Amino acid sequence: MKIRTRLMLCLLPTLIGSIALVVTLLALRLHDEIQDAFKNQLRTAATASASMPLKEEKELQRIALELGLSNLAFIPSESVLPSDNFTQIAPVYDAEGHRIGHMAASGHLQAMEKKFRDNLTLVLFSGSFCLILLIATLYIITGRIAIPMQKLNNSALAIAAGHYGESAPIGGPKEIAELANTLNTMSECLLENIHRLKENALFRERMYGEYECAMLLQHMMLQKNIDECISDAVAVKSLTLFSDSPRGLLLDFPTKPDKPHLFHIRMAEAEDTGFEGMYELLTQYKYSREIAKHTAFTFDRTSSILQSQGPHVPLFWSLDSKKFIEPQSHGVTLESGDFFFLINDGLHHFLKEERRTIQDILTKVLKIFAQDGLETTFSMLQKELTFAAKRKELSEDIHLLCFQVLTP
Repeated sequence: MKIRTRLMLCLLPTLIGSIALVVTLLALRLHDEIQDAFKNQLRTAATASASMPLKEEKELQRIALELGLSNLAFIPSESVLPSDNFTQIAPVYDAEGHRIGHMAASGHLQAMEKKFRDNLTLVLFSGSFCLILLIATLYIITGRIAIPMQKLNNSALAIAAGHYGESAPIGGPKEIAELANTLNTMSECLLENIHRLKENALFRERMYGEYECAMLLQHMMLQKNIDECISDAVAVKSLTLFSDSPRGLLLDFPTKPDKPHLFHIRMAEAEDTGFEGMYELLTQYKYSREIAKHTAFTFDRTSSILQSQGPHVPLFWSLDSKKFIEPQSHGVTLESGDFFFLINDGLHHFLKEERRTIQDILTKVLKIFAQDGLETTFSMLQKELTFAAKRKELSEDIHLLCFQVLTP
């Protein structure tokens, strides 16, 4: 049931009952007023006639006809006086002041009834006119409420159907206008949120694609080169923990046929994060492998000396003494089974660039598992660094390259 019908059904009976009650009370009051006025008219006519000198009966009838009375007569004192409501009497005195009778004035009952009917018709007409006016006013008022509410309902259905940004017409009473403003604000906010979600989804989709490409390129620059490295000088394992902003790390094992006793290692880290930084690193490395920012290592099989140059200083672990060896300017002599580690800048930043902290973490594992070989040592180092990374969010990638010297 529509709101207009509900309002009409609720208010119309009350209005009709109120007008009917008012008309009934007015009709009763009007009847009493007309009856009292009729009596006063008869009383005035009787009193006025009683003060006049006595006249003949014909003269009295003429006066009654002029005043609109049904009868005007002199009643002697010894006669019985009428007692009906439509006859009024007034005493008549002679010249000496003695009462000699009464003057009786009677009215027409039809005249009073006609006057009452005429006035009652006017009251009923006025009541009917007021009722029609009230119904029309109520219809207009309910329309000013129902029509905007229907429009708001249609706008809400349009928004529910996915037409975000749909504006509801603002009109009607103040409360409905405020509701329309609120609905429009909600619609605009929904549209803005939908756009933001779409933009975020597109951004995430694009970032996801870029991230996947970056991971693929990182695999080609690091793990693929390690898998393709065939050397009896060292064994290599790569531990990597990726962040949301990957920074490329390139590892290369260039060979020089004229110097087969030398094993070369080159490592370079991208300056910028993401796929573009990795691509730029790969391009620059292919263009010039002698860039100062690259780190180069040369392991001489004959002398078992490893020399390094560049920004990344390796860590050397002696299997016999079970401690780290401090690097020398002329290189470090390594024996079979010794380890050396290459660490990227991300791990330094994660551990606040403290070399001693990195050595302490590695020492806890190496002292116990180094003699078990590279596979076991690498597995335990991976667990140790993964556990440490869970306590703190990674802002950069962590790369730890583990090398173990084989039989010289």
